Amino acid sequence: MLNALRILKELDFERIAGTTGEEKARKTICGYLESLDVPYELEEFDLTSFETGKAEIKTGNVAFNAHPFGLNESCSLEGELVFVENAETVRVKKNAFRGKIIISNTYSRSLSEEFKKGGVKAFILIGACLREAGSLSHRQKNYREGYVPGLMVDFETGTKLSKLSGEHVNITIEQQVSAKKAKNIVAHIKGKGLDDNLTYAVGHYDTVSRSPGATDNGGGTVTLLKIAEHFSKSQPGRDLKIIWFSGEELGLLGSYSYVKSHEEEMKEKAALVVNIDVTGDDIGDNYYFVIGTKELLGYADGVTREAGLLFKCNLEIYSSDCMPFSIYEIPSVNLARSGGISSFHIHTPKDSVKHVSGRGLQVTLDASLNLLERTLNSPLYPVKKSIDKSLKEKIEKYLWQSTFEEPKLIWAPEYRK
Repeated sequence: MLNALRILKELDFERIAGTTGEEKARKTICGYLESLDVPYELEEFDLTSFETGKAEIKTGNVAFNAHPFGLNESCSLEGELVFVENAETVRVKKNAFRGKIIISNTYSRSLSEEFKKGGVKAFILIGACLREAGSLSHRQKNYREGYVPGLMVDFETGTKLSKLSGEHVNITIEQQVSAKKAKNIVAHIKGKGLDDNLTYAVGHYDTVSRSPGATDNGGGTVTLLKIAEHFSKSQPGRDLKIIWFSGEELGLLGSYSYVKSHEEEMKEKAALVVNIDVTGDDIGDNYYFVIGTKELLGYADGVTREAGLLFKCNLEIYSSDCMPFSIYEIPSVNLARSGGISSFHIHTPKDSVKHVSGRGLQVTLDASLNLLERTLNSPLYPVKKSIDKSLKEKIEKYLWQSTFEEPKLIWAPEYRK
């Protein structure tokens, strides 16, 4: 039997989409699929990616280390540093920060457009207290159409810099950005032919820069391998696709690519997505985020209780590879485990396998297998292909902000940008 924790230790390194780290991880995953005799295909897609760089903020003779946003090319700039406690102020005080370098402890993706419109020269994000500086990335469209240079600093550094508001600073960023190719891994477990409803078990195997991504999403990656092992030995009643997506951390690029290139499958066969993203904490809380109907929420909660497991269940969207499927109103059950040390340090170098345990991985695996077993083997498919109206505007807003492009939906839009 595959040892999930041991495999996770093999994947304890940075895995940015399109880099040698992703390729190394892919070879590991595919090697285990081959050992299980599970057929798979690699589906390639184009993207712009980067090699992890470095940055420095200097004022006078004092220099501070920083981390550039992903897709931020090498550059040098200078200007007045301005501390803004709430970066949303840029929306309200239009053009008040033109030519300034803003430092703040708040940020949202939609603000990147406001920074550009308002002529902000650069943006420095202060990380969370008691954590190392995390990693963020510009989106593909931002990179193509122009962006405001972005950096992250840890909380202690940010506190020092914030007190230098009004002073002149110099910023230097060194980071290589280029066109690359990434690959999704698509494994197919053939069912017994009960019907043509197609179920997916998915998760992403890439990471942000500087992070080994033990919980995000090494835990999900190895859980999918255990799912492949289980169903390779116990043939389900219906077909199951198990997909390891790349490019999730750069804006769900792998799952968008898959959905776009399998449009007929989305319309005719796709029935349910079980997405595993963030898991493995030795001690933590277990969650279901259901993008579907209230009936699906009750079904997932009920069958999980029957298996002796208790999850916190929500009818809510989830920022992960489930979202592109929702364009076709394909429901999803998203499993997550958080609240422990590793997930606390998510998107930082400390999201490490040393804070993950076998029992932390097992809970998510047991819940996933239980839900998949019931769905794949039920005499009648138990999930309705529908998403509650209360979620649709949230889905549309999310899709807008994940790509900065208008989503193509099968329903009449609820949201007007």
